Amino acid sequence: MTRNWDKIKNVTTRFRDLTTIGVANVVSSSISGIFWFYIAALLGTERYGEVSYFIAVAGIASAISFLGAGNTIIVYTAKGEKIQSPIFFVSSISSVIASIILFFIFYNFSVSLYVVGYIIFGLATSDILGRKLYKSYSKYLITQKIFTVVFAVSFYYLMGYQGVVFGIALSFFPYFIRLYKGFKESKFEFSPIKSHFGFMMNSYVLDLSRTFSGYTDKLIVAPIFGFAILGNYQLGVQFLSLLSILPAIVYQYILPHDASGNPNIKLKKITIFISIGLAILGILLAPIVLPILFPKFKEAIEVIQIISLAIIPSTINLVYISKFLGIEKSKVVLVGSGIYLSVQILSIFTLGQFFGINGIATSIVLASSSEAIFLISVNRMFIEKVN
Repeated sequence: MTRNWDKIKNVTTRFRDLTTIGVANVVSSSISGIFWFYIAALLGTERYGEVSYFIAVAGIASAISFLGAGNTIIVYTAKGEKIQSPIFFVSSISSVIASIILFFIFYNFSVSLYVVGYIIFGLATSDILGRKLYKSYSKYLITQKIFTVVFAVSFYYLMGYQGVVFGIALSFFPYFIRLYKGFKESKFEFSPIKSHFGFMMNSYVLDLSRTFSGYTDKLIVAPIFGFAILGNYQLGVQFLSLLSILPAIVYQYILPHDASGNPNIKLKKITIFISIGLAILGILLAPIVLPILFPKFKEAIEVIQIISLAIIPSTINLVYISKFLGIEKSKVVLVGSGIYLSVQILSIFTLGQFFGINGIATSIVLASSSEAIFLISVNRMFIEKVN
């Protein structure tokens, strides 16, 4: 009887934690989605494309500064190791250096500020997820999105479209207090970094690869096809982000559990099946919703329908990425991300020239599918045979 009660209690706790993350992600992603759609309608295709371009620049610089800290903190904190202090210190210094370099390249203070703020928020949330403090994570996530809306919209009316990036950058800074607590709770010594240096560097290259996968398309599209095309394309990517809410929720929940030896296989399978329904939903809703809400973004209808298909392989990728990171096989994930990036860049240049914006959208589907095929193949050929 006691064992049955313990099982029920364990399932209830896991469901509650997943629900907590789920509600937080749904709420925060909804706020973010509405915000970006509002900004798109407010700015129009060209200015929206320009803001997306600067966010991409800041995002890549942030990943370079992060030094693979996110997954490293989540995985080893979940294993009970105190590694926060040295990683917080190194990543913070790196972000300041990157922000200074960016300022002298673009002379844009908002972009530089974004990098420092993003690192602060990224370190804080990684620490919370590693500790499995899902309620605290939920509060951080939702309040940050609220700050984004308030600051970005306010500074837009004060500074113009450049105020959007400035406002987003400011929304990250209230969470510096979490870094301060992390410094106090763990010893400041570099031995934890040295002992896990291999994993951290693999995670670093992985972060760079996935960030470049998320932002390189914008850096390519803007100078070659123009900000107006980028604006339509980015609206499609934003719809994909909405469809990705559930897979992202599951990933954030299962990564610490995979690291602890709890695979959650049924949950992963259900999530993949749901992603198929989400793809169909995106294809059906695009021609209905877009003409009503975004009459200036007519070219984005087919873009959204194409990009919606990417939610299926993207969900599969997150499931296997969590598994490989949980067993500290980050090199596999790294190679997968490299495949994604290579296929995406090649597809943008080739398909973009022949099919325009629809060819650019197809690059995301091809890249995600290529990565999924690789991860599934490696899992079947090596991991399952060993187990």
